[in-house]
Amino acid sequence: MNIDLHYDKQFISLQIPDRNVEHIIRPWQTDRQPENASLIREALDCQSARSFRKEIADKNLCVLTEDGTREVPIEDILPPLCELLAAAAHVQFIIATGTHNACTPENQKITQLIESAARSAAIENFTVHPHDCRRENFHNLGKTSRRTNLLVTDKADSAEIFLALSDIKTHYFAGYSNPIKNFVPGICSFETTEQNHSLALDENATFCRHPWHPNPKRQNNPLADDQLEAMNMILQNRPAYTLATISTAGKLQWAEFGDIRSITTRAIEQVDRNNTHTVTPTPGLIVSPGGFPNDINLYIAQRALELTKNAVTDNGEILFLSACPGGIGEKHTIENFYNRLTAPIDQILKSIESDYKLYSHKPYKFAQLIRRLRKIWVHTMIPDSIIQAAHLYPTHSPMQIINTWLAEDPDTKITIVDGANKIALY
Repeated sequence: MNIDLHYDKQFISLQIPDRNVEHIIRPWQTDRQPENASLIREALDCQSARSFRKEIADKNLCVLTEDGTREVPIEDILPPLCELLAAAAHVQFIIATGTHNACTPENQKITQLIESAARSAAIENFTVHPHDCRRENFHNLGKTSRRTNLLVTDKADSAEIFLALSDIKTHYFAGYSNPIKNFVPGICSFETTEQNHSLALDENATFCRHPWHPNPKRQNNPLADDQLEAMNMILQNRPAYTLATISTAGKLQWAEFGDIRSITTRAIEQVDRNNTHTVTPTPGLIVSPGGFPNDINLYIAQRALELTKNAVTDNGEILFLSACPGGIGEKHTIENFYNRLTAPIDQILKSIESDYKLYSHKPYKFAQLIRRLRKIWVHTMIPDSIIQAAHLYPTHSPMQIINTWLAEDPDTKITIVDGANKIALY
């Protein structure tokens, strides 16, 4: 069997005997495939959108968009959306970067796309601002019940209504990527994000658990609870809407518009139905995050391992196909991500439990997985020495690893996941 998996902006082809393949799992793709813009127009042709258009008339609207690290066809979403926004007195677009770098080519492109779509829709009064978690003027809104100090950009002060654009997918500690994350950490300070993300060490801070989950048994997630409480503190009873989408490789599969809670809940149901799977663990697991931008660097790509780790047996092996043309990660993440990952495994776990710093949940979860497995092989552009220092095993030949598995046990079973950034496996 020939299997093509995403790797950067290309594909890697693997040949695996049919009898050794236990599962091949890819993100949801609908049989019905309308154009992206058509699907957005269809989503905006609803009573909620018509009521929203009337509600924003002559008011200040704040639109929170995702940043350039997200794989979403923003160029198709903006033109029909901006037609809906033209009645507002002023539209403040904020690119909700969280702690990601504000000044990147991808965010500059988003800024240009917003400006073009806004002008084409005759929005006369608008501004575009990529959020910077370290350089904003922040207002302190107090502490959440979990003691997170809530510092929020003053760019959102004048908003009377909020609209969050969010591509919904599973998230390995926040439950789901969802509109709440556009607020927290999206437009908050570094300090706020660090305090919130320290809750990622809790075992209930994991994928597909969220306070807005329709199943009460899946509503306990302390980190997501904290984000929701903080968002409500930001809103202060101001209305909040969302245009929620579910996409695969830049192609929209689903889109709906409406009030933030009901639409997010409906999106969660769709994600659970189509992008979560119960599998039989196998000794070998092959994982591709889904190509660029999901494997732009190791910091971003790691989430694919966390979302699929249940598919490999204890003492099994993972072959991770992650190009990482951007290396380990952005410069400001290195100290508490990669540098901490190079310490002895037990030391990683103990030191982070006693002294959490933002980004250190990444080496913590990496260390837990490394300790459980025999090896994690990584096929990547990152130099071998850097991979080896992080307790990982570089390989320049993915097929050689597969052939070794088959030589050790001709009857072994292998699970293959492509687009793992949007999958969750039980």
